[in-house]
Amino acid sequence: MNERRINIYFQSGDNFAFMLGTAITSLYLNASKEYFYNIFIASGDMTDENKRNFYELKKNFSDIPSEITFIDASSWENEIKSWGVPAHRNNYVTYYKLLIDRYFANTDVDKLISIGTDTLVTGDLHELIDFDFEGHPIAMNWSEKLYERRFKRSHKYCVAEMVYFNLEEWRNKKCEERLISRIKKYGDIYGSKDQGLLNTEFQNDMAQLPLKYNIYGITYYFEWKNKLRFNNAPVMTKEEIKSAYDKPEIIHIPQTFVFRPHEKNSLHPLKKMWWDYCRTEQNPWNNIEEYPSPKMGSKEKFLRFLYVNLPKEMAEWVFIVFRHGYGWMNSVLFPYHDSYQEGIKQIYN
Repeated sequence: MNERRINIYFQSGDNFAFMLGTAITSLYLNASKEYFYNIFIASGDMTDENKRNFYELKKNFSDIPSEITFIDASSWENEIKSWGVPAHRNNYVTYYKLLIDRYFANTDVDKLISIGTDTLVTGDLHELIDFDFEGHPIAMNWSEKLYERRFKRSHKYCVAEMVYFNLEEWRNKKCEERLISRIKKYGDIYGSKDQGLLNTEFQNDMAQLPLKYNIYGITYYFEWKNKLRFNNAPVMTKEEIKSAYDKPEIIHIPQTFVFRPHEKNSLHPLKKMWWDYCRTEQNPWNNIEEYPSPKMGSKEKFLRFLYVNLPKEMAEWVFIVFRHGYGWMNSVLFPYHDSYQEGIKQIYN
């Protein structure tokens, strides 16, 4: 096995191929020739045309040692549907990472970084080669997103957009079997599908992935004091936060009321950065046009109004307050069924 190899896993439906193409373009542009990038793409419906585009993208960066391998996840999708869980934004892609060892069990891949499609990879990721899992099967980033869920303050709520898998321990601890058993027992009671599931099952058995692998895009140009307010997980130091924003490795650009960069009327502060990567000559999707603006509910419209009309620092503060308080508000207005509490109480025993 090549010890200087970085194994990277993406999962995507065909409809997000252009976003994934832009993410991988950013990866190539920031990659180092000293490492081999082993890129895997799991999809249940990727068209041959888009597959050819990804191979062309690799060819366009022939100076970067890499390989792109497609994983047919159509059988995974059928199994996921059999669990009785609902689709997430009209598909089951978010659950794919739970079944990754269906493919990797027969390979020499021992560590695998799962990166979301709605990201930009702005570092070369080489430090992940020697990352110490300390015996844990996964590593995630302990996040401020804790406040969106009904957990105790001491609960490590992490973002599953970036998950680093220690596949040997994943197998040894029968993690896939445990997750499937939990889904079948408790069903759809987890806040963010795979994310809530991973946080509950591995609450006491996950390593901390540094913040630089999970910078929340809208906060990239926040005032310093608001970056601290946003990234307020107890394990984060001011020094780590500053270092992460100065030199991020992965920037997460999820759907919010500011819209994603590729959507019409986007207010996203990283809009130019994203389009610069998208329009890169080597990217086969560099000629896409803006997508229609998404529909907004009353909450999103209100937050967007405040974001546009308040002074910058105050708009950032309001965003943080609403984001941190959203879970508390929902827990009061729309509390989970008792089965949810039954599902997580074991982690506090």
